[in-house]
Amino acid sequence: MQALDVSLFALINAGAAAPAWSIYFARFASDVLPALLAVAIIGGAALDRRLRYACFTALVSVLAVWLFVNVFRSAMPFQRPAFYGLGIQWAPQGARPGFPSLHAACTFAAAFSLWCLPWRAPMFAALAVAAVVGWSRVFLGLHFPFDVVVGAILAALVSIVVERGVSRPLNLALRAYMRPRLRARRARV
Repeated sequence: MQALDVSLFALINAGAAAPAWSIYFARFASDVLPALLAVAIIGGAALDRRLRYACFTALVSVLAVWLFVNVFRSAMPFQRPAFYGLGIQWAPQGARPGFPSLHAACTFAAAFSLWCLPWRAPMFAALAVAAVVGWSRVFLGLHFPFDVVVGAILAALVSIVVERGVSRPLNLALRAYMRPRLRARRARV
């Protein structure tokens, strides 16, 4: 498995002859796209009530993934490609462990949290953004492909658990709490 990971890394990582625009685009994708996705989800939640549920799920999922990845990295510090002298690292990362990819995990967690919406287009668009972020992390030499894949799988699992185990029960409890108050308010009017 490690040989395949190294081979895929060598194929995807930008070499010295990579055009400057591709490095700039990958840095944009790595640094700015996750924030733009968060702004889009929060902005959508401000406009549509149905998106508030997904926004809450995304927020809790991203926090849970962030916590899990940081605890895992502390317990089992798997190194980044630069540690092994592989490829070119196009953005500074230092000696921090890189497995799984935190950028990929958080972006995929936000994207997978949108599966509970009645329409699929926002989730597919967010998954495309997350895939570009994951690609950029390997292209810039910051992660192995397996780091990104495990981050995406972790994000999917956490998003499902959060939606089923946190968001849905809280939503049902909130509805049960609010329903009698709304009926009383309607009866008074």
